[in-house]
Amino acid sequence: MRIMYSVIKQLLLFFVLVFLQVCLFDKIHLFGCAIPLLYIYFVIQLPWNMNRSFVLLLSALIGLCIDTFNCTLGLNMFACVIVGFLRFYLLQLFVPNSLFENYCHSVVNFGEFGFFYYLYYSASMTLLHQIVLCFAESSSLSNPLSLIFRVVGSFVLTMLLIFAFDRIKCCY
Repeated sequence: MRIMYSVIKQLLLFFVLVFLQVCLFDKIHLFGCAIPLLYIYFVIQLPWNMNRSFVLLLSALIGLCIDTFNCTLGLNMFACVIVGFLRFYLLQLFVPNSLFENYCHSVVNFGEFGFFYYLYYSASMTLLHQIVLCFAESSSLSNPLSLIFRVVGSFVLTMLLIFAFDRIKCCY
């Protein structure tokens, strides 16, 4: 029963994040360059012990959904799969073994990690996603300053939304 409840929560989160990204956040262009990309939160918060192949599949699926609605030819899917692939290594890098062993069956969130571990982990995942996505979209380094502003602006907006969304989600 508990597994079914967890699957339903993950499915609901998947659809909510895709809906919010497509209908709301894709319309926000702060200073003409920064776009919040909250859908990466889905990959960030997946359970620690989830099979890596399944993480890659879910990462590709959420990226494909965003690409389908935005007509972006696999760019979001590419960035999500890269982040999904590196997720396990980033967890090992930023999370102490004691936490890793105690909470291996739970989802990754602020309440389980503590502020700094969660900040390091989610910031590295988000920054990696932003860099891969922005470089893939620009496909050149002809205007590096614009690219840096876009990465940093989108990163900051996304991190603010991730922390807000995680706090709201913890209440439910």
